[in-house]
Amino acid sequence: QELRNCLWDLRNHALEEPDMDAAIRHTLPLHLKEVRFVLRFNVPRANFTDNSTHTILCVIRELAHNAVQHGKATLVKIAGCIENGQLLFSVQDNGCGFDPDTCPDGAQGHFGLEGIRERIRPMHGTLTITSSSGKGTRAVVTIPLRNPANPS
Repeated sequence: QELRNCLWDLRNHALEEPDMDAAIRHTLPLHLKEVRFVLRFNVPRANFTDNSTHTILCVIRELAHNAVQHGKATLVKIAGCIENGQLLFSVQDNGCGFDPDTCPDGAQGHFGLEGIRERIRPMHGTLTITSSSGKGTRAVVTIPLRNPANPS
């Protein structure tokens, strides 16, 4: 899957999109097209550098992929905004949920959530997961903005 994502990044023109909603839609893997996505990312693409945008898109792609592959979600909601000098975005699904405290990590060969944390760490970002069995999952990423007028 990671190799597929790397190849997709090389062919993906999402960074050319002036709108974050369009960039996110271009980033979602093709095999997720049968899933219903609700997207409301109220943050102008111009607020971010290409590197920051690439990080945000990779994180959203990984969270959406996890929701479908592991959670068996049929509905994924992606939302984003700038609030109190921070970029906040979430990926919420109607999947089977899981226990975030006992989910597999890198030691068991699962690098998804660990990889997300590694991606957002240089941006001083945090990832919060709320989930329980049978009730879906909500992942929230918070990234402080250095200057709200020119965030990243």
